[in-house]
Amino acid sequence: MNEDLTKKLPDEANGQLAQILTAVQELGTRIDRVEARLGSLENKVEARLHDTRPIWEKVQTDIAQLQADVNQLREGQETLRQDVRDVRTELRDMNRKFSIFNDNLVQIQADYRDIYDRVRDLERPRP
Repeated sequence: MNEDLTKKLPDEANGQLAQILTAVQELGTRIDRVEARLGSLENKVEARLHDTRPIWEKVQTDIAQLQADVNQLREGQETLRQDVRDVRTELRDMNRKFSIFNDNLVQIQADYRDIYDRVRDLERPRP
């Protein structure tokens, strides 16, 4: 059982078998080189990922912070809009009160003028 079965083959088949074995060995060598190159590429990719991970994590943190800031700004804008509505309401109320005050002042001035005219008429000598 330990005997080499290729020795029983004709010389022609023996040569072809040697060519096949040589081709298989060359293919194995090529596969080894491809595996070595693939391993080298994997190491490079891992190194670059290691270099870029902190940057990516910082970018993600910055994006999360920006989103939080945008939400805070939206809330602030809504608060400002409500405050502007309140100020406008107060201003409208103040204008109404001022208008009423002016109307009362004009009425008081008219009443004063009427009283003044009556007092003058009373104080005038009668002929």
